Amino acid sequence: QFMADMAKTPLAGVVFAPPVYKNMSTGRVLVTQWIDGERLEKSGADDVASLCSVAMNCYLTMMLESGTMHCDPHPGNLLRSPDGRLCILDWGLVQTINPDLRLTFIEHIAHLTSKDYEKVPADLIKLGFVPEGKEAEIQDREAVDVVASVYAQMMVGGGAANIDVNRVLTELQDLTDTYGQLFQLPPYFAYIARAFSTLEGIGLGNDPSYNIVDECLPYISQRLLTDPDPR
Repeated sequence: QFMADMAKTPLAGVVFAPPVYKNMSTGRVLVTQWIDGERLEKSGADDVASLCSVAMNCYLTMMLESGTMHCDPHPGNLLRSPDGRLCILDWGLVQTINPDLRLTFIEHIAHLTSKDYEKVPADLIKLGFVPEGKEAEIQDREAVDVVASVYAQMMVGGGAANIDVNRVLTELQDLTDTYGQLFQLPPYFAYIARAFSTLEGIGLGNDPSYNIVDECLPYISQRLLTDPDPR
């Protein structure tokens, strides 16, 4: 399925998954072809930065286009093959993302990349990050300002090292004191967060100023221009 999905994109030929030996696999054991290569984050090749970009665009395609997402991209599962391609190993953990949720994520990332933070609270409601009954509070002026402040820090790049954690925690605690618990983690998001935090870590290892949101911009721009959905 993954290879068929990638064949429809510009990523065809630069990323692949090992062929599965179906006659040797079961519901509990997945057997694939052995792939020679080196872990992406440990490679000294000149093309590591470009392969990090390939990985990010690959995961965006899975999350926002095909809807079938590999959810275990720890560093040991991302290889640079001898011919300079990205190989994604271990497909035992996969998540399906429905079309409506995919479109909502596209809108949300578009708001982030354009720094249109005032629309973010409404996005968080649609994505399930706001508990039932708190929809009005998250869109109050004070809450919008805090959410905008947090996202603005994230957009600087450099990962958590460039975020004033104490300030963020204080602002969120003040919101909680005023409005009660405004945020929750929807069950579907745990694997997505794990996947992209791993990709960000590899990107930061290669470039300390790496900005994961900026890395998403070319893909999101292309989707906004070509997606046939009226939304």
